[in-house]
Amino acid sequence: MDNDDYIVQPSKGTERSRAYGWSVGFGLQRADGLMPSEYARSTAQANIVGEIDYQTVGAMLRDYHAANPDERSHMEADIVASRISQLLQSPTFSFAPAALRTIHRFLFADALNPDWVGVWRNEVIVKQEPVLLGKSVAYAAPADIEPTLDYDFQEERKRQRDYDRLSDQQTADSVFAFVSGIWQIHPFREGNTRTCAVFAIQYLRFLGFTVDNRPFQDHAQYFRDALALCNASSRILRSSDELQTFEQHVLFGADEPLPDLRALAAQRTDITDTDPDDLFNGIARRP
Repeated sequence: MDNDDYIVQPSKGTERSRAYGWSVGFGLQRADGLMPSEYARSTAQANIVGEIDYQTVGAMLRDYHAANPDERSHMEADIVASRISQLLQSPTFSFAPAALRTIHRFLFADALNPDWVGVWRNEVIVKQEPVLLGKSVAYAAPADIEPTLDYDFQEERKRQRDYDRLSDQQTADSVFAFVSGIWQIHPFREGNTRTCAVFAIQYLRFLGFTVDNRPFQDHAQYFRDALALCNASSRILRSSDELQTFEQHVLFGADEPLPDLRALAAQRTDITDTDPDDLFNGIARRP
């Protein structure tokens, strides 16, 4: 029998959803200090209005960068932005650590070192964060990445049972705390913020939230800095307020200006290099 009740869902999206996806894709590149090329922006517009599909976009971007090596600094941003937009057209969702690897592999194939794509990080890394005055978040040790992710997903699955009786605000607070924990693990060598952002959008949609694209479009650096503050080793610097503010913009229509968190950090006078509580201690925290 060939008859069934299922409808094959095309993944090309609508003009509105494609515009949404591109705005998120382009905006999230700023979280890593990347800028898309003007060529990618014009190609995106052709895709948004339906003149070309995502497969054609990918081919055009590859051809463009092969012919224009002087634009290499834009290549990662161009490729990853297009794939973020494409991925956000899909109605599918999987709640499992493996979904992070799938997202990472889809976004970064041919854009990052192939040894890093879609695989858990196998090196100890640190990164100086301007918002932490040059200190690093304590990321998970490589051997702890998989078991810690498994634990966090199991705990979140337990919390999901309560979401129907919680308010939207309570549910959102819990989800953003969960996403913050994934980011602190930093399971990949590169591309963690962009992967976490895409996963967060998919998960929030799965839970029934309407996710505003504008905070990701306009304030990706704020998002990354808020995650860093939320996971700072220093009790003086550690704060979840900034991430909660971003959450209000993404889900609840807040529209007050978001400040430059790095500039605010640079103005602080209550932190010194000799403060032992402010030094990176290399220990990944878990509640």
